[in-house]
Amino acid sequence: MNLNTINELINCFKMLVYEGSDFHLPEKGLYDNLDLKSSNFSFIVDINRRGRKKPKFTLQLRDQRNKDKPLLRLDILGPDHPNPEGPFPYSGEVISCPHIHIAHPEYGDSIAYPLNEEYAKMYLNDVQLDDLVLIMKGFLKRCNVGNIEDIEYKYQTELI
Repeated sequence: MNLNTINELINCFKMLVYEGSDFHLPEKGLYDNLDLKSSNFSFIVDINRRGRKKPKFTLQLRDQRNKDKPLLRLDILGPDHPNPEGPFPYSGEVISCPHIHIAHPEYGDSIAYPLNEEYAKMYLNDVQLDDLVLIMKGFLKRCNVGNIEDIEYKYQTELI
C-alpha cells in the first residue's frame, strides 16, 4: 500500500455498523471488535484487552481487504516501543506508552508516535487516559467515524 492509499483509508469518513444501542467494552483478558463502513471501504476496529504478562488495552483500525496490515494502532497499556532507524520523525527513538502506530508503506505499523504529537492527532490528557470510553471515542474520532454517539459504550469499572 502506498502512502496516499493509507491516508485515504485512515481519513475517509466512516460510520459504525452496529445493531445494538449499547456496546460493552471487553473485560480484561478478552477481545471484541466493531465494524465500520465508508462509501467505498469496510473496516474493523479491534478492541484488545488480552495480555500475556500484564493487562493490555489496544485499539486497532484495519481495512477489511488487508486485515493483516493495521492502519492505526493505539497502545494504552504496554511496553515502550523502540522505533526502527529510517527517514521519519522519531527514528531510532524509544516511544513510551501510551503511543499510536500509523501505517507506513515501508515500515508497516512498526513506527510509534507520542499521542499528542501533531502527526499522531490523538490528543488525550491524563484524565481521558483513565477512562476507557473516552479513549475509545477519541480513537474512533481519530479514525474519522461520524456516528460515535449513536452507541453507548459501557465497561465494568472494577475491571480497568
